[in-house]
Amino acid sequence: MDTDALKAQLKRMMAERTALEAEIAQRSARLDSAGVGQHTPLVDEEGFPRADVDVPAIRADRHAIITLTNDHKALTRQMEQLLHALHSRSHEPGGAAQAPAEAPPAAAAARAAAAEPAATAAPPPFAVIDELSAGSPAAEAGLQLGDQLCSFGGVSRGSHPTSTLPAVAGALVEGTTVKAVVLRQGAPLTLQLTPHKWFGQGLLGCHLRPL
Repeated sequence: MDTDALKAQLKRMMAERTALEAEIAQRSARLDSAGVGQHTPLVDEEGFPRADVDVPAIRADRHAIITLTNDHKALTRQMEQLLHALHSRSHEPGGAAQAPAEAPPAAAAARAAAAEPAATAAPPPFAVIDELSAGSPAAEAGLQLGDQLCSFGGVSRGSHPTSTLPAVAGALVEGTTVKAVVLRQGAPLTLQLTPHKWFGQGLLGCHLRPL
């Protein structure tokens, strides 16, 4: 499969994964509106099905969410394999011209650098990474799901107490490497991240949920 075909397949898989995420979110919202989650008991104290909720519909949504989540994980693994294939093609003779938009040299160095412990205490976190796309600039830099963002390019809760996330968006400059400090399992880490175009949307490929 040539590079263009790999890129087209990746885009199709991205669309498929987005559709899976949308259906998972829709079914989860239905469960939330009913006041139940994936593990809330559906029987009363006497062991009878609860009369205040639609038990069959809830069970159907729960089963579908499990199936869709497994499909999402499998699709993500397939996308990662395709990304590795694309990266390999980009290093083959003549492959650079056909490869998707690559990060500038500064980003290549950032990808190679491992996350380092922060030299000083991190400021209070203001957002958590709750979505991260494989192959995105954020993933290349070493960010992980659950990382709590403490500072980004000099932006922190202290510098912008009421508009931290808008300030982060303003700090995004394509091709310009910025320092990000995150808390990972309580430990502060420093990473170098270079926003750039990739096969997905935006310049980072992750979603920040404010804390």
